[in-house]
Amino acid sequence: MSVLGQAVRESSTAVRTVFGNRNLRRIMLAFGGSLIGDWAYATAISVWAYSVGGAKVLAVWAVVRFILMAVCTPFASTFVDRYSRKGIMIGVDLARCVLLLVIAAIMATVDPLVVFVLAGLASVLGTPFRPAQRAMMPSLVSRPEELTAVNGTSSTLESLAFFVGPALAAGLLASTSVEVVLVFDAATFLWSAALVYGVHPLAAAAEPAAVPQAAEAGAGAATEAESASEAAAEDSKRFAFLRETGEGFTYIWRNRDLRVLIALTCAQTLVAGASAVFVVSMAFDLVDLGPPGVGFLDSMLGVGALVGGFVALSRASRQQLGLDFCVGVVLWSLPLVLVLVWPTVAVAVLVMLLLGLANPLVDVNLDTLLQRLTPDHLLGRVFGTLDSAYIGSMAVGAGVMPVLIALVGLQWGMALLGLLVTAMVIPAVPRMRRLDLTLRAPEGLPLVESVPMFAPLDRTALEGLARQLTRVEVAAGAVVFDEGDEGDQFFIIESGAVQIWHDGVLLRTEYAGDYFGEIALLRQVPRTAQVRAVEPTVLRGLGRRAFLDAVLGNVEAVTAAETVMARRILAG
Repeated sequence: MSVLGQAVRESSTAVRTVFGNRNLRRIMLAFGGSLIGDWAYATAISVWAYSVGGAKVLAVWAVVRFILMAVCTPFASTFVDRYSRKGIMIGVDLARCVLLLVIAAIMATVDPLVVFVLAGLASVLGTPFRPAQRAMMPSLVSRPEELTAVNGTSSTLESLAFFVGPALAAGLLASTSVEVVLVFDAATFLWSAALVYGVHPLAAAAEPAAVPQAAEAGAGAATEAESASEAAAEDSKRFAFLRETGEGFTYIWRNRDLRVLIALTCAQTLVAGASAVFVVSMAFDLVDLGPPGVGFLDSMLGVGALVGGFVALSRASRQQLGLDFCVGVVLWSLPLVLVLVWPTVAVAVLVMLLLGLANPLVDVNLDTLLQRLTPDHLLGRVFGTLDSAYIGSMAVGAGVMPVLIALVGLQWGMALLGLLVTAMVIPAVPRMRRLDLTLRAPEGLPLVESVPMFAPLDRTALEGLARQLTRVEVAAGAVVFDEGDEGDQFFIIESGAVQIWHDGVLLRTEYAGDYFGEIALLRQVPRTAQVRAVEPTVLRGLGRRAFLDAVLGNVEAVTAAETVMARRILAG
């Protein structure tokens, strides 16, 4: 009971943390509302597609839709890192609202192919929304625990949507029509857009540094050379866009931890894609529940996800992100074996509950890991790459499931899929354990956080700097560096004290928490002063390249650095 009580308290604290922040509250409510409509829409369209042509048509529709989303997501996510993330979210909501109303108006009077095309377009238009939302989150929190709480709350709302959306769809389909469900979904997008409009981020992401422009040409008509130059510039912009789009893939490929995370996510979403077929097949063919049964089984996924969201929130403070992620992937796959042994309604419900339980464990920990491992200026593209990869995997799952059903039957097909994914997780567990240890707050983080120049940086960047600090012990009276020396490090005082001398004149004494050495690095000049320890002193040194990348890569950090240098130069 004490463990249960602690879990309840930790979950309540996480929810209060999120909903006590006005911006996060609005984003979470917007996200939850639109997801309820999304799941109602997905259930209705699946039932409609199955009624048009059975499992084969449903599978083809799912595969084509997933492929379109997988191809478009990386390009859409590039805009997330270029433009206002808030504006992108609002635009996506409004565009999808209009499109769903059009589909609802024409569904009964046009060829089904037209409906499939418009429904696919609606899915493609939605691809930037989730990368924009997730990329915005780190700018609204100050501690890793808060970030996990945000992702946990988001996953809990998603779990609620898993339950409410299909349940509403089942009720509406039983009493009305697919068109009514689409109108309901359009209304949820309006709800989402209105809430996101009122979000005002506490800390804006750094704007990319301006690219120096060539001097303006003299007055007169443009020459042929200038026209050619403009054309070349346009070509350069197009290549630059493609290069930017590929940076998310490149960053993941160079980081083995991220590669493993994406691979396991794709394994899990292989099952998720297959579920677009096997849930409908179970409802119609295995347990004979009919169209309402599709909504019923999907809602059971939501019930399990609500419990899973509670579990994920209760474990937020433990920071066992990698291990919990692995547990989630196993729970998303291994329960499929149960249908082979006991093909009953009760077991079908149990399987959906277990899959739902696993979903927050995967989503919360995956999002938090990516947010912790990725710099802010790449977050949108990395999440876009993730979405593209797992949507592609869902397409494979949706395409493979009908083949498995044809070859070995529904029950054996689900069992083989579950065993295959479970086997992929086992060798990754040791790496995920090591990743959990790596992501614990580095020893020098409080020192880095105390430096004003670093204040505008996001949590990921601060932790990265802290991990690069080197310990330097200086005896009393020893010189750290002399005036005129080459500048190669920035220093923060951990303990002790140093004196700053210039031309034989004592300028000041600095103590624990103070810092020095930035002028030579930022101005690219020799050391402008001598620094001498007045007692046994411990310093933390940060190399030139790491320091310059951190400060010069953020407009606000540059401004803070200029302020510090100006004050010190005037004082000296």
